[in-house]
Amino acid sequence: MKSNNIFTSILLFVCFALYVAIELKLPCKEGEKECGAKTKRLEVVNDSLRKNNKALEKKYQELELKADSLQETLSITKKTIVQLKNKQHEKVNAIDALTNDELFGFFSKFNTESTGTK
Repeated sequence: MKSNNIFTSILLFVCFALYVAIELKLPCKEGEKECGAKTKRLEVVNDSLRKNNKALEKKYQELELKADSLQETLSITKKTIVQLKNKQHEKVNAIDALTNDELFGFFSKFNTESTGTK
């Protein structure tokens, strides 16, 4: 019984190994030259892709720094716009609060108040 289990295990292992060899299509000696040439060609392409990847990563980092700088500038510009709008509203509110005489004096640069004659 034990020898039967061992024989079955060995047979199963051999079948699995053959299946793997067929699926992977292990190169025979005649195809090794062709396979080696393909491998070298693929290594060259891989090296080229690595160089391109490094260049693109460097460009990405530069663009990321530029984007951060632009975000800071945008933030400062937004704050400046808010401050200018607040000043504008303050001026409009100040003019809105003036009386007719004060408005006339403001726009004509004419002083309607007396100079203190006695």
